[in-house]
Order: sequence, then C-alpha cells, then structure tokens
Amino acid sequence: MVYVERIKARGRTYYRLAHSIRKGQKLTHKVKHLGKTLPSPARLEQLKQEFLQGLTQPKYRYLSDHDVRAIEQKKAEYQQELSSLSSRQQENKLREFIVRFTYDSSKLSGVAVTLRQTFLILQEGIMPKDLKNLRTARELENHQRGVLAITKYQRRLTVKFMKKLHTILFAGVDDSVAGKLRDELEKNVKIAGTSYVPPPWPRLKKELEQFLAWYKVESRTLHPLELAALIHARIITLQPFADGNSRLSRLLMNWILWKKHYPPIDIPIEDLENYYQALDQYQIEKKEQPFVNYIKKRYLVDGKHSFPTFK
Repeated sequence: MVYVERIKARGRTYYRLAHSIRKGQKLTHKVKHLGKTLPSPARLEQLKQEFLQGLTQPKYRYLSDHDVRAIEQKKAEYQQELSSLSSRQQENKLREFIVRFTYDSSKLSGVAVTLRQTFLILQEGIMPKDLKNLRTARELENHQRGVLAITKYQRRLTVKFMKKLHTILFAGVDDSVAGKLRDELEKNVKIAGTSYVPPPWPRLKKELEQFLAWYKVESRTLHPLELAALIHARIITLQPFADGNSRLSRLLMNWILWKKHYPPIDIPIEDLENYYQALDQYQIEKKEQPFVNYIKKRYLVDGKHSFPTFK
C-alpha cells in the first residue's frame, strides 16, 4: 500500500510517497518526493497510482528482470577477467577479438575473405598469397582501425563521429564516398535480399535529426544493451552512407557497450539467417523486440571477450 510520509529536514516539512516491498526476508522501502506541500486529493491519488505502477512494471522496456540479471552477471565476469590480466594480455585478447569481429562483420557485408586471411593480415602483417584483391586487405585494416577508434571516443553520438568512423572504414578503399552522407552525394540505395527500401536521400537529413533526438532521450532511459541493439538497427535501416552501413552499425553497437564497460558482441557469419530474420522484423514489420532479443542472445552466448579501455 502506498502512503504519505511527512518528514522534517533543516527545520522544514516535506512530504513523500512511500511503499514497502518484501522479497523473502528483505524489506525494501521505496519513496517518491512530493515537495513542501501536498497536492489536491485527486492529484495525490493519481500520483499514488503512478508511483505504484512504476514499482511493479519492469524497469526496462525490452528486457525482463531475469534478462538484466544475466546481462549484469556477464558484465561482472568480464570485468573480473580483465582485472586478472596484465596490460599485455589484455592487448592480446583485444587483437584476438578484432580478428574475429573484423572477419565476421566483413563477411556479413559481402567481403570475400577467410578467417585465416584475416588473421594473417591483421595479426601477422602478411599479405596472403591466395588473396589477390588489395582492396580487401585495406578494408580489413580499416575495420581494425575503426574498432580502435571506438575505444578512444568518449563523447556523445553525433553525425560528425559517424562520418569520422565511415572515413576510417573507406579511406583508400573508396575515397569518393568516404565520410560522405547520401544526401551529400544525392544517392539512393537498395539493400539486397530484402523488400525494405531505405529513405530517399532528400529525407535523410531529417531522419538523422530524428535519430539523434531519439538517442538523446533514450540514452538516459534504455538499458545499454537495449540502446546498443537499437542504434545498430536504426543505423542499418537509415543507410546514411552509400556503402558500409552494416559495418558502421555494428561498430556503433559495440561503442555503446564499450562506453558502459560491457563485453562486445560479435555476430558470426554462421548466424547470418537468424540475424537477417531479426533485421527483417525490425525493418519490414517495425518490431523492435525481436531484434533486441537477438542481440541479447548473441551477448549471452558469446564466449568471454576482453575488450579493455585504452587511454
């Protein structure tokens, strides 16, 4: 039952709503401050109902309490693993993750490369004899630079930051589109294998403004995993650039997780069908929950990754 408490502090009287919740042997006292004066009886009753509803509803929009406990447990294990490693070991773990993440993200984007070729280029600095396309090697190296870039950026999400990441991805690969939005190029795009059509370039500026306004609000309320998943989905749906949007969206997803000290997510090429199915539900059916569920599953089933902060 919600009731009104009157308290005194520094000689002044204040009012607040209170409610006690018992879980097992533990009693938790929840309060909501009303101020120095009580509202009208009708308004007070409304505030009581809203307060009680806020206590009984799940804290996050797409994740259950059980989900959040599992996510936070994995975060704690990840942080514990990091603390047990030397700086050199952390760097090695990061390089291992970058190889697999770069391989999978590149394959998902249609780059013809093998995991061994990716390893040789990024870890050993060797150009594989069976890889004749120098552009592919540059794409892999640029993606590695993109991962390192998200570990260094600590400010808010902006178009400028997205353009910087895109420039990194396409420098020396296709300089004609590197860092340039579709409205700058006056270019529309299509996505192979889906009926979804991204917004035409004349609408892109407004769509990006709405996206950033959404981010400003939701970054304060969504769980970091929810936010990471939906940034991924929204960027890959908007297709702000002429090419490289899927790789960019996966980098931005892991940027959100890195900022909040969660382990990163890799979407393996072997899971392509499930990934595309979740994207279709978001892009065509306008359903957010299935995509958040998919990203949550990838987060929970991935092996342990070390993705440390580099100053």
